[in-house]
Amino acid sequence: MKNMKSKGKGVVIIVAAWLLCIADVSAAVAQKILSVDVQKVFESYEDAKVAQAAFSETVAAANKEFKELGDALTKLQEEIGALNEKAENVALLDSVREKSKLEAEEKTEVLRIKEGEFIQFRQDLNKKLAEHRNRDLAIQFKAVEDATAVVAKAKKADIVINKIPGALYVDDSLDITQLIIDELNSKQK
Repeated sequence: MKNMKSKGKGVVIIVAAWLLCIADVSAAVAQKILSVDVQKVFESYEDAKVAQAAFSETVAAANKEFKELGDALTKLQEEIGALNEKAENVALLDSVREKSKLEAEEKTEVLRIKEGEFIQFRQDLNKKLAEHRNRDLAIQFKAVEDATAVVAKAKKADIVINKIPGALYVDDSLDITQLIIDELNSKQK
């Protein structure tokens, strides 16, 4: 008899656990899922456009400075080449050739230093541009995340997924992309 009671309790526990699982499954089925095309959001987000334009201007200015430094190195290389030609020109006096040779050696040392500075400048520039871009993107992603949360809460959504064109089907009635764009851009005005 005792054995039957313990088996009965075990069955009750199993049935109760099963009922809880069914309740959890039906609650999961009842969740409201919406979608957003994050790429489209970024393409239409005014702050992102402004930040991209500013970043492009920064890159253009950096490229201009980079080109100027490169042009200065090229000019120095050309000067060294001309001095080396003078140093090897047997038609010139020995004193002129020797002076040209020494000047070419001095400029070659300057060139080595400037090339090192040029390489360091390029590395520093790339690092600064990457940090600048990452900082901008982090701010923009946070704004998109916040706007998505505002719209999702207003629509009483449990989950918002990123709709990836061609990889995921989501009915258009579940798409809140434009609402998120409107939410983001309303903060501009």
